[in-house]
Amino acid sequence: MRLLFSFCLLLVLLFEYGNGDNPCVDKNAKSCSECMQVAGCGWCEQPEYANNPNLVISRCDLPKNLKAGKCPDEFILNPPSSVNNTVDDPHSSVGSSDVGKATQLKPQKIDAKLRPGSPAQIQISYKQAEDYPVDLYYLLDLSNSMKDDLDSLRELGKELGDRMSSITRDFRLGFGSFVDKTVMPYISMVPKRRLNPCTDNKPCQPTYTFSNELPLTKDIDEFVRSVKSVNHSSNLDSPEGGFDAMMQAIVCEDFIKWRKEATHLLVYVTDAGFHYAGDGKLGGIVAPNDGHCYLDGRGQYYKANEMDYPSVGHLVQKINDFNIQPIFAVTKEVITTYKKLQDLIPKSAVGELTADSSNIIDLIQDAYNALKDTVVLGVELPEGVEVMDKKSHCLTGTREGLECDGVKIGDVVNFTMSIKTNECFTGTKKMKINIFGYNEEVEVDISTLCECQCSEDFTPLNNCSGNGAYECGACVCKPDYLGLDCSCDKKDLTSTESYLDNCTQPDSKVVCSGRGECICGQCICKQSPERKIDGQYCQCDNTSCDRIDGKVCNGHGTCDCRACVCDEGWSGKACECTADKSGCIDQNSPDSGYCHGAGKCECGKCTCNVTKSGFEYRGQFCEISPQQLCTLHRECVQCLAYGNRKEFEKNATLCDHCKQYNITYLNGGSSMHRGSCQEVDEYNDCTFWFWYNKDGDIIQIDTDPDTQVCPVYANPMYIIIGIIAAIVGIGLAILLIWKLLTSIKDAREYKQWQKEVQGAKWESGGNPIFQSATSTFQNPTYKGGKPSSQL
Repeated sequence: MRLLFSFCLLLVLLFEYGNGDNPCVDKNAKSCSECMQVAGCGWCEQPEYANNPNLVISRCDLPKNLKAGKCPDEFILNPPSSVNNTVDDPHSSVGSSDVGKATQLKPQKIDAKLRPGSPAQIQISYKQAEDYPVDLYYLLDLSNSMKDDLDSLRELGKELGDRMSSITRDFRLGFGSFVDKTVMPYISMVPKRRLNPCTDNKPCQPTYTFSNELPLTKDIDEFVRSVKSVNHSSNLDSPEGGFDAMMQAIVCEDFIKWRKEATHLLVYVTDAGFHYAGDGKLGGIVAPNDGHCYLDGRGQYYKANEMDYPSVGHLVQKINDFNIQPIFAVTKEVITTYKKLQDLIPKSAVGELTADSSNIIDLIQDAYNALKDTVVLGVELPEGVEVMDKKSHCLTGTREGLECDGVKIGDVVNFTMSIKTNECFTGTKKMKINIFGYNEEVEVDISTLCECQCSEDFTPLNNCSGNGAYECGACVCKPDYLGLDCSCDKKDLTSTESYLDNCTQPDSKVVCSGRGECICGQCICKQSPERKIDGQYCQCDNTSCDRIDGKVCNGHGTCDCRACVCDEGWSGKACECTADKSGCIDQNSPDSGYCHGAGKCECGKCTCNVTKSGFEYRGQFCEISPQQLCTLHRECVQCLAYGNRKEFEKNATLCDHCKQYNITYLNGGSSMHRGSCQEVDEYNDCTFWFWYNKDGDIIQIDTDPDTQVCPVYANPMYIIIGIIAAIVGIGLAILLIWKLLTSIKDAREYKQWQKEVQGAKWESGGNPIFQSATSTFQNPTYKGGKPSSQL
């Protein structure tokens, strides 16, 4: 009876303290169902199993331990996770009909039974089908700047239809246009300008947000007529309401007439940027876009002025939900913006449009070929299920992720992934795997393996002593009972203390170290295939020594009761030290000696020296000097401690790579200059000092901003004023000197003239060529004699 009590108590202690490195024992599974919820564990349903105390006691254990405990393979329950392809139709092309359904993705339906913690692999195969249906909706910006593009489309409409028809015989073409919201500040609210937003001599149609001009149709001539019937419009600001138009073109399936079985191409043509969520507040529109269809009978978006523009994330979500593949045909000025948008959309393309859209046909064809040749899988997971190990087996090799490129018609590529759950759940959960841009998907029904399928051909000898229920070869005891047959009452175990004392180490309270049975005061140690357990108290084994890289005693010694016995040439607690010094020589610089002369070779590795200033050489071979490390830390010290420059204020993300730095500001004045790193700020030429120390992943920086020394430069305004003043002063001086010199010269010449005047002598005489004037007048009344007067 004492033996039975000892044995029962041992079971309690084993379950209580666990095995330490065996999750099956540590989980203390009391039934087969509980055991199945522990990944990698098996259950032995053999009734007589564990009756022999020299064997492993726990029925729930690693399968290899169960085999070592003499449990036959046929009695070990260890069902793995499994997958079964329930619908697996072969790959196919469209077929001979005008509209056929191709099968590019297989299998189509999978049944997965997952055991918690145990992953199961799923394989998906893709083959590109020939003549897969294509729906192309041409969405054109009809603002005033795109007038010439509309003219080009009118000329090229027929050629566009013919070119796409040559790619696939099942092709449909549609046409829509957009401008912007019809409220201020996007358009003028003057009545005259609302009717004609263009000039009086060149009128155009009133501004509108989005118009579905022509639903998808096989009639190319109808597309050409539709394009020729529209006219351009105009708005005030540069960004357009393209997001509003895209959202309606995507979600209004019945109006656009998207076909479920076709590839959906949305060609977006513009020369401007786009408004997005939040911009509507400028016009007093605050209601968020709800992503629903609001087209009237004329194909006009009638709620444009009631809801804000869609956000980028909202639009991308709808693109994915409706399997749309956007092609952004944009001009050079905005192509960078749309390439950033392309990065957010799994299958999209961006092409540079000429000023008049004359290259639109080649652009669309090239973009479609690029999209068609790229295969991207998406995964929709239910709650509690995770996916891992996603791999693409492409034509060029295996890569991470679920994407392949360069796939042509007839090529087959495969994708693999593992799914796992860590919990049990009732019923079935659904997981979906689809191809971006297509409506094909794989449906995965997931259920869990948490119940045991046991063979109940065995009958317990005493019906579990009436204190438990029989399940899968074992008695599941009531809470107050223990033992193989539930015959041990926990209340009666105190009489076995003397036996247990002999099985317990003086410094421990665990019987047989939790790794054996106490039989009449003697430990019978539990064994396993990987390790040998021995010692008076089962306290020793050959795997409990220190490890290096997962290897006991570094793989260069043997473990003897928790102590490594190292091989020749190795030493240390874990045999981690080697006498070989070749690992201390830098092969890129073999002449530099051990550790570049800046450290000691210990245990085959370099231990770097520390300078008197407290700085340590770094690197595998101590090849990095303290000054090099100072330069390495300079940028983050500048950014965090001296980051008041305009360069860092403009871009707050410049310091993101410095998160491991911790800055402490000192008040030491000039004391920072000694034994510190001295660096020069390349932005302002200021010299600053700091001290660094690495503590784990954190780099501690001590610095004092007050010690920063910056060069003093003269004010350029003063220099300019001085130069101007000097030029003016020199000019005035030259004028004064010139005036002085001319005055002196004039004075001298005047004095000389006066002198000559005073010395001149004048002689009296008549002018020989002078004759006085004489006039004679005849008096008409005088009859004779001489004239009455003569002057």
